[in-house]
Amino acid sequence: MSLRRCSRCQRLIKEGDLFYTLDIKIVSGFDGVIKLDSHYDINSEIDKLKAYPEDLIEEEVYKEFHFILCSRCKEIYCTNPLHLRLDGEIPDHIPPKEEK
Repeated sequence: MSLRRCSRCQRLIKEGDLFYTLDIKIVSGFDGVIKLDSHYDINSEIDKLKAYPEDLIEEEVYKEFHFILCSRCKEIYCTNPLHLRLDGEIPDHIPPKEEK
């Protein structure tokens, strides 16, 4: 029997219960332009990087997060995925879309 917990509220999700997986990837953007000033030395920058742990450098370029959400927490997350400040409270549920 496989037991899961919601990553947000810690609710137990039993086998056969509805749950959602949330995968987030953050990838460094690049517009094709590298700004170099006259004092920039690529070799010294590479030497500086060698002082940092590899995983710390990698996180500056790419990071993944994996979460399991119960139905309620999925609705709450989808209502405000960037956790922006809202004028009111986050609703307990999302009302169904009106059909046109």
